[in-house]
Amino acid sequence: MVSFYTPPKKKVVSLKAFEIQGKSLDLLGRGVCSQDGCTYFCDGLLPGESARVVTESLKGKVGTLKITKILKASILRQNPDCDLLQKCGGCPLQHIDKSLALEGKIEGLRRLFKKSLGVSLDAPDLVIESEGTNYRRACRLSARADRGVFRLGFRAEKSHALVPVEKCNVLTTRINEILPNLRACIDNLSCKHSVGHVELLDSDGALGILLRMTKFLSKDDELVLKNFADKYSAVMSVSEPFKPKISFDKDAIVLKERVIAGNEEDLFVTSQGIKVLCQTSSFVQVNSGVNDKLGAFVVDTLNPQKGKRILDLFCGLGNFTLPIAAKGADVCGVDIVRDMIAKANNNAKKANLENARFAACNLEEPFETQTFAQGNFDCAVLDPGRQGAPRATKFLASKKVKTIVMISCNPQACARDSIELINKGYKIKKWGVMDMFPRTRHIETVLVFFLS
Repeated sequence: MVSFYTPPKKKVVSLKAFEIQGKSLDLLGRGVCSQDGCTYFCDGLLPGESARVVTESLKGKVGTLKITKILKASILRQNPDCDLLQKCGGCPLQHIDKSLALEGKIEGLRRLFKKSLGVSLDAPDLVIESEGTNYRRACRLSARADRGVFRLGFRAEKSHALVPVEKCNVLTTRINEILPNLRACIDNLSCKHSVGHVELLDSDGALGILLRMTKFLSKDDELVLKNFADKYSAVMSVSEPFKPKISFDKDAIVLKERVIAGNEEDLFVTSQGIKVLCQTSSFVQVNSGVNDKLGAFVVDTLNPQKGKRILDLFCGLGNFTLPIAAKGADVCGVDIVRDMIAKANNNAKKANLENARFAACNLEEPFETQTFAQGNFDCAVLDPGRQGAPRATKFLASKKVKTIVMISCNPQACARDSIELINKGYKIKKWGVMDMFPRTRHIETVLVFFLS
């Protein structure tokens, strides 16, 4: 007898509206509510508010809702201060007081660690708050020239549509002041259709501007941009595609970044008083105020001093490595980007920090035989991307590093990597949160692990 596959019937989600009341906030700033034995998550709903909603999705006893009308607003609800709230997805928690949002994220982290690890976190030892506006010193804007008009802006939430922006409340004052004039300048270029993205960095020195091009810049357009950069004392650079003379792939296209105006050494950020040279395209922590306090916490926790050996994984340009070395410890920084490691070595040289060394290595691939990995370390700090650091945490546990400071921008990855350390006998000695991106769903976590 032949058996034919019959696909299961999809559960039809009812679009019938009903009323519900918010009870609390989850880790993402969504309202948490319940009805008829189901738990729902609802964007835009605050604790104590009642709203008319429709069901977006329902799986088992857990679903998501969409507000059709707020029936009773909370006195804690904030009026939006941005006209682009419903278009740009950059500040989804703008309606929530940033302290209330941070409190919800903290409680969400505690619930996550209890559920995933069986660990009960006490109140955080460190809470770093931030101003809700004018905190972001670096950004990447999408560019488009339609019907002869050049536009700069951010992508809409869950869309490729461009939302034109000439002022953004979270960007620094210096970036906002130059945005309209920069857009007008690029609008006058003959190559404006070849500009894909524009990056800006409000460094502790000059303002950095980078145009990512799909074609080479003409001499006339280069002169226009140079004059603009000179007028605003900015460092102007372009990233252009070219074919390398020697390549295994005959069709290979490489992006080459070059400075066309200003002095690149005028681009730098400071970390615990140490100058860290960078480029406009370099990865830097965008919230300088939060980064300063986090850096002070890391240095204080590791207590670097002469004779101590410290490892800094995912080190970037040396944001933690250089201040640690300045206290006298022997420190090794590791990151995947060779160009960034070269700049980090240069930064150490300029700061006369001979006890800081750097290695280029992919920490997600086998690295245990690398030279830097052969030594023993007293302490370690790691600050990986959203993917987390499963291999690195296993390595540190195998080395029995006494003190490990883990920084994470992804709570789920952080919980997963923490399991490895806890299973190897580590205890969470301290923990904290940093509101690096207020008005967004992001939260930065720092955990201090100790092996007795």
